[in-house]
Amino acid sequence: MTTALIITTLNEITGVKKIIPKIKKEWLDEILFVDGGSTDGTIEEARRMGFKVIIQKQKGHGAAVLEGANTIKSDNFILFGPDGNDEPEKIPELIEKMKEGYDQVLVTRFGKGSVNLDAGIIDTFGNKMFTFLANVFFGGYWTDTLNESRIISKKAFQELNFDAMDLSSTQQMSIRGLKRRQKICEILGNEGERIGGVRKMKPLSVGASLSLGIIKEFIHWK
Repeated sequence: MTTALIITTLNEITGVKKIIPKIKKEWLDEILFVDGGSTDGTIEEARRMGFKVIIQKQKGHGAAVLEGANTIKSDNFILFGPDGNDEPEKIPELIEKMKEGYDQVLVTRFGKGSVNLDAGIIDTFGNKMFTFLANVFFGGYWTDTLNESRIISKKAFQELNFDAMDLSSTQQMSIRGLKRRQKICEILGNEGERIGGVRKMKPLSVGASLSLGIIKEFIHWK
């Protein structure tokens, strides 16, 4: 079983310098940066560190995920953001859990015992609401359907017919995984404070996209 790490970036030079050195190359078979057109030196720094970088052709987090998934050769891939929110030490844990036969393994930031240093009141309420709706409408049992930090097999990803190009991408992966009865579980994690860069998540626009996504998935069940 081989595993790739897909690192999505857009002007995250500070995080790349501070977070990426914590990732041990021996944990993984591939490490790929998918960049949205950074102008702060992120691309140059990643290449200086010896990593492969591709520049995404279409804007959006989901577009980066899709282009990364279509580029890597490994059996599984982990999604990771170097902005300080995701925990590098969860990478080996995700890989080990995947060996138990799961299609997806998610890191929850809102499980019992999780510490979240980045989500404010609005973010926390929104996450819990959309996770609740996904559980009710699609038969889930999760505490965090929106987190990027997860591992998924390439086979399972292809089954999703993934087409959410924006920040609703992770919700679609969760919901379509439920609809296709994939074997999915969560592991406990935390969310750190953002390190540098500019926050990409805009509550109103992302909330609207997530709401529309749930409606579309419910109406178009297959």
